[in-house]
Amino acid sequence: TLLGCGLLFSSTAFAEVSKTFEGYRVFNTYCFICHGTDGKGGGPLAGKLKTPPADLTDDQRLAKRSDRELFRIIEGTAPHGMVTEDMPRWGLAIPTPQIHTLVAYIRFLHRSKHPLRGNPVRGKQIYEDYCAVCHGVQGKGDGVLTRVIKMSPADHTNAERMNVLSNNQMQHIISDGTPGSGLMPAWKGTLSDTEIADVLSYIRLLAAH
Repeated sequence: TLLGCGLLFSSTAFAEVSKTFEGYRVFNTYCFICHGTDGKGGGPLAGKLKTPPADLTDDQRLAKRSDRELFRIIEGTAPHGMVTEDMPRWGLAIPTPQIHTLVAYIRFLHRSKHPLRGNPVRGKQIYEDYCAVCHGVQGKGDGVLTRVIKMSPADHTNAERMNVLSNNQMQHIISDGTPGSGLMPAWKGTLSDTEIADVLSYIRLLAAH
């Protein structure tokens, strides 16, 4: 089946699987205030800065930056002229691993063709409760139920496979299941449309590690 039977996370699991998800959480703790929750630069503090915050969804601009350059910009060690004086030196406040997760999430923001429809943090909890039994604690399609029932749940960390599906297609699969497969249930009625959108958004970040 495409998404498998059910659509987890420990701190170690995310360290291994979804650096992008962790980056989402760090971004929405520290960075949204200037860059906005959508990363476009319209955060609550943006109007008070001398230089408008960068639009982190601008692929033409961000694709030219290496991961190392992005890391140094966030850390605060970029060469003079590469970043404005309004940009905080986050290396003084947050640990290096979190800066690496921010780089991963910025890559998602400017590369992804599928914007997040819901809240991935809420989606993670729903995924743990309903989806990990088939798709596995790391989303790789190796949940405990695969040991006792013959099935092939989707690997949600497989970017190539997940990215060909539009948000509408994924929402439909989660909501209505896969008729004829006998395995992927229809979660409509069990989960609300909002909850399904949250799960979908979480899967997007799993596939962007």
